[in-house]
Amino acid sequence: MHPTETAIRALYTAWNTRDLTGWIGAFTPDATWTNTPTGEVFTGPDGMRENYTNWNIPFPEGQCEDITVLVGDGFAVGQFMARGINTGPLATDTGQIPATGRTLSVPFCDIHTLEGGLITATVRYWDQSTVAHDLGLL
Repeated sequence: MHPTETAIRALYTAWNTRDLTGWIGAFTPDATWTNTPTGEVFTGPDGMRENYTNWNIPFPEGQCEDITVLVGDGFAVGQFMARGINTGPLATDTGQIPATGRTLSVPFCDIHTLEGGLITATVRYWDQSTVAHDLGLL
């Protein structure tokens, strides 16, 4: 397996096993993470922790499944299905949405850039309409 693929799969494994230290350790100290559908941008270890927490609270048993990783020179693309039951509040830019108890199953796509085996930037894409539908908000 290519070292870049190993690094990205380790990131998704850290999420699936709830290894916050491993998650944060996958990034350079000045890394950025952009959630394209919401416009959120997170920077550095505190930002990575906040982004992680924003998803872990509403989906504490959520998993990245059916993971595909494609690698190139200094980048990787990760595609997966995000699945979980919404058992905690979901923070949004308009306030918190109470837990719905509904199951989420949404495709995600991440574009990662890496240097020295660590992620320097991630841009994440997903369909907000599917999230809202799965949670019964539409």
